[in-house]
Amino acid sequence: MILHVLHMAQSLKFCECYVACCCESVKKIVENSGGKAILTDPDLPSGTDRIWAAMAELPVEPEFVINLQGDIPVFSESIIPAIFKILKNDISIDITTPVTACNIKEENVKNQNMVKVIFNGMDDGKPGRAIYFSRNLIPSGVTQSFYSHIGIYAYRREALKRFVSMGPSYLETIERLEQLRAIQNGMNIWAVPVQGVAISVDIVDDLAIVNRYNHFA
Repeated sequence: MILHVLHMAQSLKFCECYVACCCESVKKIVENSGGKAILTDPDLPSGTDRIWAAMAELPVEPEFVINLQGDIPVFSESIIPAIFKILKNDISIDITTPVTACNIKEENVKNQNMVKVIFNGMDDGKPGRAIYFSRNLIPSGVTQSFYSHIGIYAYRREALKRFVSMGPSYLETIERLEQLRAIQNGMNIWAVPVQGVAISVDIVDDLAIVNRYNHFA
């Protein structure tokens, strides 16, 4: 699955691609497939901390970093340019991340792996500053649809540096959502509504859904 995400990222021809990993076996698998991998400390507290550690091993630190997680093997190509454009064009923004509108269904509302988000602009479907992320339904009174978070991020290098320097926050620890570290510490993280598909593998049953897509099966 990690190789699939890597190959999808490479196919975008958007930027240089590296796999930040915490075990030698994954590093070898990536390198044997022709990819680039950087070994990091397995005890790092989050994926974002792992990215920062991997950046220290690069010959030149990039101005922007896009975080594609290894458990999202299906994502539309349009998502990456959409979040990068917002970040690049507004220097006041630290981080951007995609969100998508979802129908109110019992299985969606109760799914703790489907992270909900509220943000400025959600009333008319426009990008805006994220207010809060939760594993529970927010806002609580919504009756027709809500916005679900897609675990892909674009960072400014300095924002990433600031993020990892702060350490896990109170809200982050409670919700088990690292993006709350940025919000609780006053960072400007924007949610960007997208139309594309993104499917994550949070439990074994999710593999059946992913395998329905011919380019992954």
